[in-house]
Amino acid sequence: MQLVQLANFVLDNLVQSRIGFIVLFHCWQSDESLKFAQQFIKPMHPILVYHQFVQLRGVLDWSHLELNYMGHTQPTLAVYVDIKCQEAQDLLEEASREQIYNQHYHWLLVGNQSELKFYDCFALFNLSIDADVSYVKEEFQDNNDSVVYAVYDVYNNGKIIGGQLNVTASHEMSCDPFECRRTRYLSSLQKRSKYGNREQLTDVVLRVATVVTQRSLTLSDDELIRFLSQENDTHIDSLARFGFHLTLILRDLLHCKMKFIFSDSWSKSDVVGGSVGAVVDQSADLTATPSLATEGRLKYLSAIIETGFFRSVCIFRTPHNAGLRGDVFLQPFSPLVWYLFGAVLSLIGILLWITFYMECRRMRKRWRLDYLPSLLSTFLISFGAACIQSSSLIPRSAGGRLIYFALFLISFIMYNYYTSVVVSSLLSSPVKSKIKTMQQLAESSLTVGLEPLPFTKSYLNYSRLPEIHLFIKRKMESQAQNPELWLPAEQGVLRVRDNPGYVYVFETSSGYAYVERYFTAQQICDLNEVLFRPEQLFYTHLHRNSTYKELFRLRFLRILETGVYRKQRSYWVHMKLHCVAQNFVITVGMEYVAPLLLMLICADILVVVILLVELAWKRFFTRPLTFHP
Repeated sequence: MQLVQLANFVLDNLVQSRIGFIVLFHCWQSDESLKFAQQFIKPMHPILVYHQFVQLRGVLDWSHLELNYMGHTQPTLAVYVDIKCQEAQDLLEEASREQIYNQHYHWLLVGNQSELKFYDCFALFNLSIDADVSYVKEEFQDNNDSVVYAVYDVYNNGKIIGGQLNVTASHEMSCDPFECRRTRYLSSLQKRSKYGNREQLTDVVLRVATVVTQRSLTLSDDELIRFLSQENDTHIDSLARFGFHLTLILRDLLHCKMKFIFSDSWSKSDVVGGSVGAVVDQSADLTATPSLATEGRLKYLSAIIETGFFRSVCIFRTPHNAGLRGDVFLQPFSPLVWYLFGAVLSLIGILLWITFYMECRRMRKRWRLDYLPSLLSTFLISFGAACIQSSSLIPRSAGGRLIYFALFLISFIMYNYYTSVVVSSLLSSPVKSKIKTMQQLAESSLTVGLEPLPFTKSYLNYSRLPEIHLFIKRKMESQAQNPELWLPAEQGVLRVRDNPGYVYVFETSSGYAYVERYFTAQQICDLNEVLFRPEQLFYTHLHRNSTYKELFRLRFLRILETGVYRKQRSYWVHMKLHCVAQNFVITVGMEYVAPLLLMLICADILVVVILLVELAWKRFFTRPLTFHP
């Protein structure tokens, strides 16, 4: 037996596969094992290979094969099996039962039986599509010390779902005591990657778990598939139909068949029941409907690619009694600017009074005013100029007119800046509510309705956030007997439109379609939104130990790279409302005008009061003096 040539072949195979750990199951004599091991110690390749020998003849029970003989922490462990040994059959059957013909083990099955006999032997074994199994057929040469090793790639698309064993010739290696070289290729396997050669699943029927929330599960499978396949009314069960159409694209790429398993929810608890539970207990291979990747689910599932986005919001229109907005007339300037502007106007009022005083005392009589204005009058002139009001009193001196020029110039600049800011504020979207968080919403007096979705009810039951507990206590427990607490999306959106102050909780991928249908462009811009739950991504899930994980990931990446995913998502999922404020004229409401009217009324009352005080003062305290003889 040419063990040196065999050792060289194994070492070359490990180098090509980039593996440094191997377990060898054999039935050699002790001196043959020593000879093989010496070749590993002084190999032709300058690498260090950790190896362990297991004598097949000394093992009576192969149960717990992986635990007892293949425990490792490496990405991949190489396993050599001499299938010429009679005891090898029991080992291979146990490996099939434990389902360890997968990507974590690089199997080298060396023997000299025919391809047909090997196929018959392995046809019943539970191999997987990610299996890294090579059958190596030895052929000894009579004229020299070389041994030719024909390598065959062995895998199965899925034994338990109808897959057939696939044995494909790969290449031949010629090894002598000094080196190994590849003599010829037996097929075109080397031209593509591992999964490039295994992308066609024509012989299997994949089991796909699908959620349907808007149709009864009592309908036949054909009727449910017909509903999910429709492309109209994208707001009805949009997330489930979006995932279903992506799954159909995956089916076309893999050229496989699919059996859909329908459920009315993602799960009853985190990992039990529904479509998620079907993948967890391995009664389904894939979820067609995207789901959340929670901490509990990731213990059993693997999220292979992002295929959705989850966003639940509370929408409502601002109530009519949301409060007056008089502060909009003070917003253009900060308090410090207002104080400085008032001080400048007061200073100019004093300077004007001094100017009129000097003119009345020092200038020629023909340039003097008929009377000396009071300090109150000059202040009125100064503050009137700030309101772009002229004055009948004009200084006659050059210095006084320069003061007037400075007064009107600064008033002109301030007035133009002020009016531009105020007008832009008044012509922007109307007043918005101050409710921005779930905490504020729960503490408000607004009435709430919710869309009856399974994941909304599940979130309310299992959320640990204190604001959600307060929301349930204040908004839901008080309406426990109200049949209108849970409303379909269409009715809820219409109620929001017709009843300012009514809050409706819904999922955006389906609810936004109703908003765009029933709301005008101005009403869309007027809507208030409060995030109901943190935004989260949806993923397509497989079982954590699924053998299709890498293949499906590559195919979904292909869907993503070609733009097909983006096209499907933009068609099925509405994630944002578009507010185009330039398309309509906004009317300034009473929430802005009412403060001005209130100020005017108060000013009128104050003027009347002052007038009455003046009249009373003149009548009772300024009577003319009378002299009696």
